[in-house]
Amino acid sequence: MSVTDIPNFEEMSDLERLRLAEQIIASIRDPDALPEPVAHRLELERRWAEYEREPDIALSEDQFGKKYSP
Repeated sequence: MSVTDIPNFEEMSDLERLRLAEQIIASIRDPDALPEPVAHRLELERRWAEYEREPDIALSEDQFGKKYSP
């Protein structure tokens, strides 16, 4: 299916398109079965490579707790 299959799609406003997209996303039955977004994997790989180049950038568990606790 594509947007050309949706009646009057070309006449829909951006707000109507956004609402439709939100409804479609909300209707996904099993989000855990979907593949992770490529951008997420690339960011994880970038961060891991950065850590491997400079391991001292990592926070200890204690430092993390102090920095990110409310």
